[in-house]
Amino acid sequence: MALYTNEQIEKANQTNLEEYLQRRGEILKRRGSEFVLIYKDATGEHDSISIRGNLWYDHKNLIGGYPIKFMEEFYGLDFRGAMKELLNGEQPNISGKKDTEIAVANKVEVQKSEKPVFQLPEKADNMKHLFAYLLQTRFLSKDVVQFFVDQKTLYQEKQHNNIVFVGTDQDGVPKSASKKSTVEKSKGFKMTCTGSDCSYGFCWRGKSEQLYVFEAAIDLMSFATMRNDDWTTDSYLALDGLSPKSLLQFLEEQKHIKEIVLCLDYDAAGIEACDKIMDILAEQGYGANSMWLHPLYKDWNEQLKAEHGVTAILPQTHPKKDAYHTIARKLGIMNANTESPYMKWRRQEYQKKGLDFYLEQIKRDFKQAEKSVKRADVDTKPLLASILRMADLSVCVMCEIEKENGFPILTTYQKLIVQIEKEYKPYLDKARMERRIQEMKDEIGHLRKIDPQDALSLFLWARNMADMAMRAEIYMKTDYEQDLERRTRFEQQQTKEQIESEKAEPMTMQMGG
Repeated sequence: MALYTNEQIEKANQTNLEEYLQRRGEILKRRGSEFVLIYKDATGEHDSISIRGNLWYDHKNLIGGYPIKFMEEFYGLDFRGAMKELLNGEQPNISGKKDTEIAVANKVEVQKSEKPVFQLPEKADNMKHLFAYLLQTRFLSKDVVQFFVDQKTLYQEKQHNNIVFVGTDQDGVPKSASKKSTVEKSKGFKMTCTGSDCSYGFCWRGKSEQLYVFEAAIDLMSFATMRNDDWTTDSYLALDGLSPKSLLQFLEEQKHIKEIVLCLDYDAAGIEACDKIMDILAEQGYGANSMWLHPLYKDWNEQLKAEHGVTAILPQTHPKKDAYHTIARKLGIMNANTESPYMKWRRQEYQKKGLDFYLEQIKRDFKQAEKSVKRADVDTKPLLASILRMADLSVCVMCEIEKENGFPILTTYQKLIVQIEKEYKPYLDKARMERRIQEMKDEIGHLRKIDPQDALSLFLWARNMADMAMRAEIYMKTDYEQDLERRTRFEQQQTKEQIESEKAEPMTMQMGG
């Protein structure tokens, strides 16, 4: 089998992503010394992917690397598709093992380049713009704002009158800074200062064992404004986004912290980040002492605005969690309708063949789903129907196993799907349809290895299948259209470039002749 050489892989990974994405028509915005990619998914518009030369990093999903991996993650291409695109159709040059090729491609090495020197922006002679914006527009307490000014972690920039939020280490040494405009019409402007060490965020280190964590510095100060007690006894940290990097550094330094309260935004991104950070904290031994305290509105400053009579942005749910709940409810309603044709058929077949009917039908439905995905059927209704049946029949397997093993009668179908739903975390659910089908195929293959008498293993298998099927259904109802649109746009651009290349070839030959 022909493979790409290490030199070809290195060449592909040296592609300048900034230039490539701009050529592809993607939206890039400069932020300091790098660009951010603006893209959409089911949860809305995002700017979480940083691009610098041939390197990228997704702060939302905590992954990054070189162009080949970007093509695989963002455009859904396989390795060979990514290589062909990045090398403008260049063919593999050697033969060998595929695993070796992919391993080399996915090996991410740190580029040797001098890190920019961090320097705080020059301070203005006064802080009129800062106080006017934070007190009048954001409704922060003057005492709270003055507190951070006195700590030298909050000030007004001289050049553009931006607000500067400073992140320090435990010795009070500035390590990072971000700027935000005080001009209302430019309220979306924010920028991390060049050379910042994002392991350190805007914070206050209190003496108590409790730490409150926020997305942004203004949310932190809004929360402090709304407290009626001595808020300075506790610790506070602003992540300046959703990366847990500064939180982990803070906990490493502040060993006395025992309880962590996540005060992230009540929107799709905040909900997703909360699940992710809670899992990370559990790994660090803080699981039992971590909680999410959500605002009544989208974020804590919106809540503060509402208290001052200003129309505030309401909290937002996560579309994937909403979709999961809808599917779980749909399954529950479907099973409650015992006289429907489907339920009668399912009951009759089970009475004839027992548990084997469920297992064999799951396999048949999977084959139908797999064929539909391979054909890229425009009509997705048959695919959705097959996936939904797989979820339903998998839960039926779980119910029968629990019944046979003497579990309480209250452990019903509805209770099982509610349990599965509660464990769903959108941040772990990023795969495209082709990968989901492959995962289900692997799981069905695993069924052959399970001893029919091993009730626990069979129960866990059925639970995995139910969850996989429900997540596939969610994908079809949320991210599928955006992914399909991105892939279609990508393929159209490829076709356009190929046509232009073919037109140019005869002209070149004529000139050469």
